[in-house]
Amino acid sequence: MSEIRQKSQLRILLDTAFAGLKHLILHNGWVKLLALIISVVIWAGLVSQDESITRDKTFTNVNVSVSGADTAKRNGFIVTSNLDELLEDVSCVAAVPQTQYDKAEVGTYNLRLDLSRINSTGEQELKIISTNSSTFGRVTGTTPASVMVNVEDYIVRQRIPVSLSLQGEVPTGWYMSTPTVDPALVSVSGPKSLVQAISRARVVLDRGQVDWVEGTMITSAEIVLYNRSGEPVSSRLLDVTTESLTIDSVLLEATLLPSKTFEVSDIIQTAGNPARGYQVKEIRFSPENVTVSARSEVLEQMNELTLDGTTVNLKNLTETTAFQFKVQRPSEDAVLSNDTVTVTVEIESVEQQP
Repeated sequence: MSEIRQKSQLRILLDTAFAGLKHLILHNGWVKLLALIISVVIWAGLVSQDESITRDKTFTNVNVSVSGADTAKRNGFIVTSNLDELLEDVSCVAAVPQTQYDKAEVGTYNLRLDLSRINSTGEQELKIISTNSSTFGRVTGTTPASVMVNVEDYIVRQRIPVSLSLQGEVPTGWYMSTPTVDPALVSVSGPKSLVQAISRARVVLDRGQVDWVEGTMITSAEIVLYNRSGEPVSSRLLDVTTESLTIDSVLLEATLLPSKTFEVSDIIQTAGNPARGYQVKEIRFSPENVTVSARSEVLEQMNELTLDGTTVNLKNLTETTAFQFKVQRPSEDAVLSNDTVTVTVEIESVEQQP
């Protein structure tokens, strides 16, 4: 009888507890809402800390680097396509761990085009590749996934001479020595079709642009390549080098000196007379004047041209005769327009005159 009473009391207790719980659920909505919010917060916290859960992050206008160009050249290949245009509108999607989503940057994945993988000429397909990150995940796709490029043989032509073209005039009263070109020989490398078309390299010096100051002039001049038709060849794919250094200009060096011009006729004198029955018809000077270029302090002391003789002896001449005189240098470094003066005396017979 006591056992029946205990079961009845337990049943009453359970019914009371169930009724209380039912009342709490049905009549305390704020408690239910609070419980739901707490559950969501706990779930979100657990999810955010789970490294295995990733979210896709899209990057646009991605900078794709180009690597392996030097390796490709060593292997004898060069890409002639404009890679800047081919790679100007690239996007990618990366699977980023939840915890690093906001911190992930596209530079982490190092998107690149590897030219070292090229192994033949013609049209080639190159995939855009990336590097996985243990922290920021991996790239799952790029748009475009690959690009088509044109490939040519890469060749080098050595010992191409650099010629100098002079423009403009030397101002009166000045002298310029023949400029030296350094380097005088260059190498040209690039696509076979372009390199084989090159016939020469040339630089131009405009003497009208020179700063005419006594001493040594050193200036640079841009190298221009020309084909066999005489047309300039310009391409970003061509490299001009000397001793493995890429250059785009050469150095020009010349000596600039003031100069002074002397009339030969002002210096030459005559002595004596032709033979009886003959006379001097004409005296000619070649050259008619001589220009001396030297340091300013040397020229300041020069009042006339110095020859190894100044007198033409006409005594007993019966025929046209040429006399030569050596021009003396006023200093060792002086430059003469002519180092010899010739005086021609034309003789004629008096009887030949009307």
